[in-house]
Amino acid sequence: MIGYAGAPPGAVVALLAFVIALFLLWARELGFKGAWEKFGLQSLSPPLWKQENIDRFKALFVDEQKLVKACTVSVALIALSMLLPRNLVIFVFLAAVALGVFEVYRTTSSAARPGTRIN
Repeated sequence: MIGYAGAPPGAVVALLAFVIALFLLWARELGFKGAWEKFGLQSLSPPLWKQENIDRFKALFVDEQKLVKACTVSVALIALSMLLPRNLVIFVFLAAVALGVFEVYRTTSSAARPGTRIN
């Protein structure tokens, strides 16, 4: 559906937005290092369809709420690209990514100091 609506480049952009959104959702919970290890991209071995790689990819899709949120971001990006000028959509997407990165840093920095006093 996205490939038909947004043309083949739109499908690639939607897939890229899905992966970025899913990574940021996992990073919000686990931190950037934990999300990178959860994705396991540093230890993938060719070919990608080997059973150990498939098992690693299946672990990413266990949390259905994160999966639905990432799909929503991807579809909303394609919908916005049909309604608004492309430059504005890119700006909105980059602003959303920056907000997501800021949120990850904010939540991991406050959770990283267990010995601090609460006022």
